[in-house]
Formats: sequence, C-alpha cells, structure tokens
Amino acid sequence: MRLRTYVIRRTIILIPTFFFISALVFTLIHLAPGDPVMVTIGRHPPPAEVLEQIRRERGLGQPIIVRYGIWLSSFLRGDLYSYVEMRPVWDMIVQRLPYTLELMFMAQIVSVAIAIVLGVISALKKHSLVSSVSSLGMRIVYFTPHLWIAIMAIAVFSVGLGWLSACGAQTSDMTFASPLDAWVDHLSHLTLPALVLAVGWTPYYFLKMKSSMLGVLKQDYITTARTKGQKERVVILKHALGNALLTLLKYEGYLIGFLISSAVVIEDIFWWPGLFNLLILASSYRDVFAIWGVSLTIMLIALFVSFCTDITYRILNPRTRRTPN
Repeated sequence: MRLRTYVIRRTIILIPTFFFISALVFTLIHLAPGDPVMVTIGRHPPPAEVLEQIRRERGLGQPIIVRYGIWLSSFLRGDLYSYVEMRPVWDMIVQRLPYTLELMFMAQIVSVAIAIVLGVISALKKHSLVSSVSSLGMRIVYFTPHLWIAIMAIAVFSVGLGWLSACGAQTSDMTFASPLDAWVDHLSHLTLPALVLAVGWTPYYFLKMKSSMLGVLKQDYITTARTKGQKERVVILKHALGNALLTLLKYEGYLIGFLISSAVVIEDIFWWPGLFNLLILASSYRDVFAIWGVSLTIMLIALFVSFCTDITYRILNPRTRRTPN
C-alpha cells in the first residue's frame, strides 16, 4: 500500500474516533447532577440576566445533540470561557501545556534509554544473572502502583536525603540572578516527577525491547552476518538493534493512553502545573467548560502521537509497504 493511501486511511479513522470520544466525554459531563452554570459559578453568582445569557450562549436549553455541537464549535474556535478562573479556557491550556509535554518527554527519554540498555543486555545474555535480576526487578516495578512509587521517592529523595524537590510549583514569578539559575531551579522541580513517571513505565518498554531483541537475534540475516565474520558489536548495533527498535516504536502509539493515565497521578502528587493538574482542579470545582476543553486537548494529543508513531513506523519499516492491504 502506498504511504499516501495509508495516511488517508488513518486520517479517516481518526475523525470518527475524535467525535466518538468527544461525545462520550460530553455525555459524562452532562450526566453529573446539577445545573452546570450554577455549580460552576455558585461561589459568586452573577445577575439573572447574565446567567440567562450564559445558558443561551452554551445552548443549555437546547437538546443535547445541539448542545454538543455548540460546545464542540466553541472549543475549536477557542471560545470556551471558565467562569471559575474568569478567563478563556484556551489561555489556561496554553499556559500549562508546555509543562505536561516537558514532563512526558523527559520521562519517555529516561524510560526508553533504560529499557534499551537493559533489554539488549538481557537478550544477549538471557541466562546470566544480569538478565534474571533485570527481568525480576522490572516485573516487581510493573506490578507496583505509581502512587506507591511516588510516595517512596518523595520519602527517600526529598524528605530523607533532601536531594530533589517534591513540589512542582511554578517558578515563573520568582526572580533569579541569571537564566541559568532559573533553569537549574526548574530542573530541580522537574527531576523527581519525571524520574518517577519514567520508572513506572520502564518495565513496559523493557519487556517489549527484550522480546523484540530475542526475536531479531533468531533471524537468518543475523546468522548470515555472523558467518561472514562481522564483529559482534557491528552485528548488534548495525543489524539487530535497529529492527528491535522498530517494534518498540510500533507499540508507542498503543501505550500513549496508559502513559497519560500515569501522568495524571504524577502531576497530582507532585503538584506539577500541567494539563492533568488543571483537569483535576477543574473537576473539583465542577468547572465544566474547563473540563471539556482540557479533556479534548488531551485526547487530541493522544490521537496525534498515535497517528505520528504509526506513520513513522510505516515509513521506517519497508516490510509494511509490501503488504497487499
């Protein structure tokens, strides 16, 4: 199948997926009891005519399908407004989105790097003590809740040793002597939540990397390369590692949803000022318009990452372009 045709097919699939998930989120929001407007702005109720205008603008008196269309178009236009924060929802998202992307990117880099190193070593020396200890340790971490890992990390590295900060508070309002000092301070807040998120996700990548590497090492082209007298390092780095990484890339799109669910816990525990922390705050205040906007933004990020990894895997793996479908 040609790449252009494949991209069009994947895009066509994404469109109904987006509408289905957005409709599901919208329905869950409206199943909650109470008047969305009164619950949202109950602390400082405006005059009755203002309430009526808000209901009219958001279609709260319309059928639920019409209401869904009004809310979705408001999100796409960037026209949602938080009556709790008294500012546009899009401004809140733009302010917090870089923090979430930074946290997830750092965690991905650390977890993938650890998984590649330990996965390759465990595959090459599958009967060694290193392989057994690595596999056992990763399985223990795999079944350990992220919440418990985060609490233990705070107790050891923040409270006990005092090496890292356990609070992800924003530092934009603080004054530093130089940009380097500001960067170091920000890094001190980022390190612990990123490491905890990475540790929680390393077993997934490790198990995929190890099994992929074991499968690649059994292929005929690896045996041929060895019989030609190539050095083992060249065989591993040039022939085996690249094909094993393709399998890791293939599963990245499927794992993004689970990574997001873990990031929700981490941002809440460390009070990291990202999108998931904003979603938790909006839920606690029943800020329905912020919940709607943030939820759709997170969904779009997940769909975009899944789409990009799928297309990248298709480009890098020539065997997929030879399939008849």
